[in-house]
Amino acid sequence: MSRGRRLALAVLAALACGGCGEVDEIVVAISTDLAVPKDFDVLQVQVDGKFNYAYRRLGASDAEARFPATIGFFSSDAGGEAITIKVAARTNGEVQGDTGPVRIVREVVTRIPKDRVALLTVPLDFLCDGSGRGAGIDVESTCGDGMTCVAGACVPSEIDSSTLPDYSSRDVYGGGDGECFDVTVCFAEATPAEVDTAGCTIAGDGVGPRNVALETAGRDGICDGDEDDEDSRCLVALNADSDNGFQVEADGRIQLPPKVCEQMAQKKIAAVLTAPATDCAQKAAGLPTCGPWLASGSKEP
Repeated sequence: MSRGRRLALAVLAALACGGCGEVDEIVVAISTDLAVPKDFDVLQVQVDGKFNYAYRRLGASDAEARFPATIGFFSSDAGGEAITIKVAARTNGEVQGDTGPVRIVREVVTRIPKDRVALLTVPLDFLCDGSGRGAGIDVESTCGDGMTCVAGACVPSEIDSSTLPDYSSRDVYGGGDGECFDVTVCFAEATPAEVDTAGCTIAGDGVGPRNVALETAGRDGICDGDEDDEDSRCLVALNADSDNGFQVEADGRIQLPPKVCEQMAQKKIAAVLTAPATDCAQKAAGLPTCGPWLASGSKEP
């Protein structure tokens, strides 16, 4: 169990089901494709007005949370209770306290499952930048009531918990062995892809799996040099076979989220890069990026 999860469970005693026979729990695994504390330095988690905490000093040796951050919410009455979870990425927390600007909000409305521990993955991703706003310690999605941001698009925030997988550390912490995805190494020889903006797709190589990354124009993401060096590239790696990332179509072309092409037109994304997934594993939701923010280690990007 991660340090972040142990801390959260301690302050969530009021939500725990003391003396229960079977475990009725939902584990929220919070991930990000950004670099902390460069891109955001406060992780805020709100649950039903019962819990509201801002985890600070992200990326530091004394960070209050690392990524992926896992928090368990227990049932108080044999499972089935509705639960609304809001997770936010905020900036300038050390200067402005809890009132730092909100970059990203992800909201999920679901139910705590019965007789099992379910895994709910909640990513705070670059394509949803601008999806939240906040006043003081309260945050909300800019998508409107009942909606949230996924891969830059507003979609319903409700998720049927019966569709969630059982919790396994292997699905969160790099196969359970603490493996991570080194963005700068895996895309060191990556080349820009030609993007078909009509369908927001790029060509696959038809040979093997590939990794895909977005080169950002505003220095967001993991940089392969000094973040202030204009010659360095700052990258956001997309998860393969994911609603939050890219998918390979039947014809072999790689489908990107439509938000990618929208942000390329807005000059927020400079290029889409691809690299064969040979020396590096294919990026997946359960394979976090390497960096000082990593929950299972502290490998520098």
